[in-house]
Formats: sequence, C-alpha cells, structure tokens
Amino acid sequence: MKPIRWLISLILLTLFLNACQKANPLVIEPGVESMKGYELYSWEKNDEWYFSILIGTNREKTLEEIQSPDAVLKGMDELEAALESIPARQYVTWSAPEPLAFPSENLIQQVQKICKEQGLELGIARDTN
Repeated sequence: MKPIRWLISLILLTLFLNACQKANPLVIEPGVESMKGYELYSWEKNDEWYFSILIGTNREKTLEEIQSPDAVLKGMDELEAALESIPARQYVTWSAPEPLAFPSENLIQQVQKICKEQGLELGIARDTN
C-alpha cells in the first residue's frame, strides 16, 4: 500500500509543478531585465496587426513560440503596454522572418516613438534582399 501512496504523491507533485510553470518561458515578465535583450515580432491576420515580444536568446524562435497564445499582443495598445513594462536601457530587436511581416511605415514610426519615450534601444532587422 505504501508504494501506491508514494506513487500517487509523486504524480500529484509533478502535476502541481507543471501547473506552476509558464506555458512559454520566453514570454516577458514586466519589469524584468534581459541579459540578451528582447525580440519583437509582427504579423498581419484578418486586417489586424499582431505582435509578440520574447526574451532574447542565442537561437531563432519557432513560429509556434512567436505565436503562442500567451505571447500574442493584439494591436498597438497591447504592444505599447508590453513595451512600457520593459525597463529602460534594454535592447529590443524587431524582425519579421517569413511568414511574418512588418507593418506600414506609420506603425513602425509609432513603435519607434514608444521605444524612444520608454528609453529602449530599438533595432529593426529588415531583410535587405
């Protein structure tokens, strides 16, 4: 009987620890600095712009990570709120690898203004081909 209790306890502990983890560990936490900066992504869907900001790493992110539900920001208001939660002097790299895309120049300028006001360094990695 004791081995069954031990096994059940172990299973419950594992389930509890998994429930406490963030679904996507790359999603930013407000006010937290990142050693490798942040990565901003954008794409259009049904005539609306979506964004995600992920913690910088030394590897390319998968589309699933970029577009995971807990990372997606819908529209400029949500993007602005997320950028305002990043501490000043952090570096943000904006890229849009296929099938993602950059928005209009007007929206890009809005993002640049928000970053400047927040004290963030924004680098835009546009494809030069």
